[in-house]
Amino acid sequence: MTPTLSSAFGGPTSTTVNGLLAERNAGIRSSIISTISDGDEANVTPAVSRLSSAGIDVKMFPRIRFLAKAEAWGFSTRMIFWMIRNLKNFDIVHLQYVWCMSSICGTLVARIYGLSVVITPHESLTNYDIDVASNSVPKRRLKMALKWFYLRTADRLVFMSDLEHRDTESASTPFELISHAVQESVIPSALPSEHQVDGPFRIAFLGRNIPKKGIDLIIKALGRNQDRPWKLFVAGPPGTLEFAAEIQELAESLGVSDAVSWVGFLSNRQELFDNCDVLAMPSAYEGFGMVAAEAMCRGVPVIVPRLSGVAEIVSEYEAGIVMSESSVECLEAALLTMDDNPRMRREFGENGLLAANSRLTYEAYASSTSALYATLISGSSSRM
Repeated sequence: MTPTLSSAFGGPTSTTVNGLLAERNAGIRSSIISTISDGDEANVTPAVSRLSSAGIDVKMFPRIRFLAKAEAWGFSTRMIFWMIRNLKNFDIVHLQYVWCMSSICGTLVARIYGLSVVITPHESLTNYDIDVASNSVPKRRLKMALKWFYLRTADRLVFMSDLEHRDTESASTPFELISHAVQESVIPSALPSEHQVDGPFRIAFLGRNIPKKGIDLIIKALGRNQDRPWKLFVAGPPGTLEFAAEIQELAESLGVSDAVSWVGFLSNRQELFDNCDVLAMPSAYEGFGMVAAEAMCRGVPVIVPRLSGVAEIVSEYEAGIVMSESSVECLEAALLTMDDNPRMRREFGENGLLAANSRLTYEAYASSTSALYATLISGSSSRM
């Protein structure tokens, strides 16, 4: 279950879809239950099409519209009635994300029927999400109460990284560390000879245009290095209109507007990765960092913060630069290093391919998930 399949929701949507496709390739029969809001059909259709064409049963339920808060939490009366009638026919309920009606009700109904519950929280149970991302005391208290509930009812938590596990402080709740499914098949372990081209140093940013993602740090780094012909390509969902306007005004005030291309949302990111020298992900915090993982699968070197789950893989395989903190100074130093060392960039890129083939394939994800499901179905880990 997941609150949405909308591409505007960012990483959790793509990782959920990839995970289901990986499980399907491994012979696991799954259904996906989600909700949809009026006007979001265009953002949902690509994911539904991918899943349906793979033979995965997709059930979509409309959200209620008369209460804004209820709609934001994915409240759907039709989904609740469907759960009560049909959830007993499944062996395992796997919940994606936690601050939503589908996970709260899904957990309760699964427990009534004695089903195993697996939760992939997508960073939402971390101290960062609860203490930093929450914008009010009531919201923080609600999240703390729900966290207590989930930690005492889940059979397994599935974390994307050791960072997410540590920052969740999940006590005695059993857990698994499983990296996301990023690429369907094994890719060449070496870059083609023509991969590196002459010309301006090209930086890619891929992600929602929101403050947490740190796009402003890249703009400021461009402003501090106008003697270098750097080009920045910004791709991803627009985020809030206010913040998007603020970032464009920042680029204008620093005199780097001509160096920035606003690409927008991309359903196919191959062209972006083929035409960049480095992907910068200067987020304040990322439980994983799907965009950096995708870049590594294309042989693109990455710049990531220490407070990101993917930094563990980047460091292990030497696939890029891990910043000690998300600051303009650290990002600028990393960009200068990348710009001045094309041979290093190539080595980082090829190391990223090795990491992708080892850790980020559908097969690797499905193998770990299949083992988890088998253990739960055998009954050896039930908390009932």
